[in-house]
Amino acid sequence: MVLLLSAVLIFASPASAGRSLLERARAQDPEDVPFLREALAGARVPDRAQAAFALGQYGLIEVDESAKDAAVRFAAAEVLVPAAMDPDPGVRRQVVESLGKVGGKDEEIALLAAATDIDPGVRGAAALAFFRMRLLKRIPEYSTATATKLSILASDSDAEVRWRAAYAVSRWPEPRLTQVMTLAQRDADLRVRLFSARSLGKLGVAPDVALLSDTDPYVRAEAVASFSSAKAWERLPDKIFGDPSAHVRAAAADAAAASGDGARFGPLVEKLAGGVGTLAPGRALIALAKLRGDSASEVLSKARRDPRWWIRARAFEASTLLSMGGQILREGVADPDPRVASQALESLAASSSPVVVEALDHVLRDPKSSLELRGTAVDAAAERGDLKLYPALLESMKTAKGTGAGELRESIRKALLETARKNPEISGSIQKELKNFPVFTDKPKRFRPLKEPASVEMETEKGTFSFELLPEAGVHSAAFVESVKKGFYDGLTWHRVVTGFVVQGGDPRGSGWGDAGWRLADEITQQPFLRGTVGMPKAGKDTGGCQLFVSLAPAPHLDGRYTPFGLVNSGLDVLDLLEPGDKILRARLK
Repeated sequence: MVLLLSAVLIFASPASAGRSLLERARAQDPEDVPFLREALAGARVPDRAQAAFALGQYGLIEVDESAKDAAVRFAAAEVLVPAAMDPDPGVRRQVVESLGKVGGKDEEIALLAAATDIDPGVRGAAALAFFRMRLLKRIPEYSTATATKLSILASDSDAEVRWRAAYAVSRWPEPRLTQVMTLAQRDADLRVRLFSARSLGKLGVAPDVALLSDTDPYVRAEAVASFSSAKAWERLPDKIFGDPSAHVRAAAADAAAASGDGARFGPLVEKLAGGVGTLAPGRALIALAKLRGDSASEVLSKARRDPRWWIRARAFEASTLLSMGGQILREGVADPDPRVASQALESLAASSSPVVVEALDHVLRDPKSSLELRGTAVDAAAERGDLKLYPALLESMKTAKGTGAGELRESIRKALLETARKNPEISGSIQKELKNFPVFTDKPKRFRPLKEPASVEMETEKGTFSFELLPEAGVHSAAFVESVKKGFYDGLTWHRVVTGFVVQGGDPRGSGWGDAGWRLADEITQQPFLRGTVGMPKAGKDTGGCQLFVSLAPAPHLDGRYTPFGLVNSGLDVLDLLEPGDKILRARLK
């Protein structure tokens, strides 16, 4: 790696000298490596920590990694390894976190040593560093030494370390930690219970029945999912279908669908489908179709006429399983609500209906098709790689104009490249055509960064919560304040709710495709995504806008990738009650 580092250092740019360490972290500029190396060896602790953070960001460049990118990443790892012995624990934590982003098998020794650090923050960072290396495919799996360390960390005396260790094995089956996770599910810390239950689900191991009565709704929902993964449906009590949390009831519907036991679960699911809210009833419609097939036609027919878009969308998704599913979905593409229509098209595209290509071709060629519909059609075309859709993709590229067109054009570009990959005989023609469509280069809007402390209060249908804005993300905070002052969020909805992960809303289209007519440059900071962190959704680098999401549980895989611009300071329990379609009644500055 010494040669790689030397090659990078010769590109030092004096023009970058005036930028802060945080700006360098966001820029991911290879020419900054020499400066960051010097800062990492400096006297000021905050500078060393930020330099370490900036070096880690080279492992998260949001494009396919080129040879040059890989060389810079290797150089960053080489600089970070000796800094893992820094005398300050805060610096060591950041160094270890960054090694998880840029490192690989060669850096494992440094991380194994960090897992025994006297500081619990460093030990927790080591657990997540192992996770990040696997997430980023720096390593194919955990080595025996790493699995052993994670096992020890999962039993650490500090709960902050334990939940991170449990999280590190919650995404992939890890049989070597089965016994440890079985013990961890009884932990006093709910985060440990949550991620250990998820880990057991990956292993197909049923958790303790006691978790079905846990005080935390996400632990209960995860326990239901784990029982289903273990095919232990007979041990699920009927009472979970009446759980006070919509998240648990939705998980119960999913479990019933997986069981195939219509005799036992059919009546429970049908009752749930007619219940209150949207999250659980929507999932119950899908479960009912899986359990009863055409016998669920009457219920689904009624649901497809429901005034709530979320219920209609789920009803069309469920209708895929009916014998007349293709025809029903084709009709659903004409639903007046683009959110429903796009779900019908997505379900149709995933089916074996003979009208799929025709339907996709029509949507792609129709300039009046909504962004949601066209975006769905483009994704489906990319998945299929069908040459029959090549002309329609080109036509769609030519007519993509107006708000949201930039994101759509980039999706079409990727679909065309995927078509070329799957059909090499016309790759040259596609590459030639793409030269006629310049890459989307809309510049992010500049707001004067917010410097004064500010809090926002959001009143929803389920209650009120508030959050403080973070000065480290001053531009995002300023943009949000400006929108709040204009009443922009009043009456908008929460269009996405994912159990134990996030709630997302603030989109004027209510679908995830909307924006306020401008985009923001990422403001990545060292703030982690924990429960209650407010972040900015995006569709790629520097594409943030007016939407927001709030983490319902720790989400370390978002750290360093998305902009956190707020922290909930009251009403956090309100977020647990939100369901798709719930409204933001009013947002105001406190």
